Amino acid sequence: MLGESLALTCALTWAISVILFRRSEAVSAHSINLFKNILATLLLGVTLFFWHGTDAWRPGPEDTWRLIVSGLVALALGDTLSLLALRRLGAARLAIVECLYAPLIVTFSILFLGESPSLFFFLGAASIVLGVILATTDRNTGKDRSGIAESPATLGAISLGVFGVLGWVSGILLVKSTLERGGLLEVTFYRLLAGVCGQLLITGLVPSLRPSVKVFVPSRVWWTLFPGALLGTYISMLLWMGGFKWADASTAAILNQTSTVFIVLLAWFYLGEAMTPRRWIGCLVALLGVLLVLTT
Repeated sequence: MLGESLALTCALTWAISVILFRRSEAVSAHSINLFKNILATLLLGVTLFFWHGTDAWRPGPEDTWRLIVSGLVALALGDTLSLLALRRLGAARLAIVECLYAPLIVTFSILFLGESPSLFFFLGAASIVLGVILATTDRNTGKDRSGIAESPATLGAISLGVFGVLGWVSGILLVKSTLERGGLLEVTFYRLLAGVCGQLLITGLVPSLRPSVKVFVPSRVWWTLFPGALLGTYISMLLWMGGFKWADASTAAILNQTSTVFIVLLAWFYLGEAMTPRRWIGCLVALLGVLLVLTT
């Protein structure tokens, strides 16, 4: 149950960090992403040095290319595409697109990793995805909570979100075997380092993204941005990778999907956002799904 516990804790930790990131609206989404990943890389590097020193696990040639490609595809490319989709779709509609995450990992885990989930697992997985959809899809009024009209969800915007999810899925499945061979700290650090290098390259090549580096100048937004980055990447990334290390990829992914439900509940409790009957039903359906997955 270690992997399952880590995956669920990761979902909760990430949800808390999202609430903190919502309080960091003074900077752009790309700035937040760059800040949290660079901070986590530095903290992981220090942790790795004091925990293992010179005895840290070193990847071989095959694991090295897996870690580099995984970091570039999932963090540099996947996160960038997801942020572009967020700007065009909005958070609620992007959350629906990201419901593809768990089903895709389950499918690819069966096809390429030889996993064989039970019937109860599939019932639980379907329940979690259904609960997430119910919790994040109220009737569209055409305006957000600030009264600003939403832009139409074009095929191009949806495609950005889909390819962003594909980047995350392929990135984690690519290092599943590396996780089983190597140390959790080392694999997480090397993968994150590769992703950060890719993000810095993209930031340097795209003129409109270059001002994002100003986020590293201390300001009041750090009061929420720093703890959000600490929870959302440094701690959450270790929990996320640990879930995939000590549990089946399909199980870890399904439990990760509950982060959306945690976000809805925390937004209601901490930010005062409305909880409609539909959202309550979605949360309960997702909880039932978690219980089914954990009993398999």
